[in-house]
Amino acid sequence: MASEPIGPFVREEVVQFCRVLANMVAADHKITPEERTELENVIAGTGLSPDDPDVKQAVEEELKKPTPIEKLLESINSPGLRRTLYRALVEIAVSDGLHPKEEETLAKTAKVFGLNEKAAKDLVKWTLDSIAQEKREHEIMNKL
Repeated sequence: MASEPIGPFVREEVVQFCRVLANMVAADHKITPEERTELENVIAGTGLSPDDPDVKQAVEEELKKPTPIEKLLESINSPGLRRTLYRALVEIAVSDGLHPKEEETLAKTAKVFGLNEKAAKDLVKWTLDSIAQEKREHEIMNKL
């Protein structure tokens, strides 16, 4: 299929983005329904469909046999795409609780991408805190 643009990116970059997301889901060798749903939602947010044959193949390959994350990240060169991908990886990693393997993958990603490591860790903590606050809000609302 030709490289049609998806936003400012070409299709191959976005498919690779989806492959990296699937790699994060598979990092702890446990694919939960929450992770699968989050993965599909993020893929849909890229402008691609989780059912697109190229996307489906890339995702299923990573879920079955994850590639070393460093290798997958080599082709992601855009600073904007790197930050967006890191944010999406955080969302997927924490969707079912943060497993040490997922935390390790996030740290490797931040390093490969040359991100500010403290800011990357802060984003993970902020995301976890936000989820806890949202859960607390639901508990309070249920008591009203």
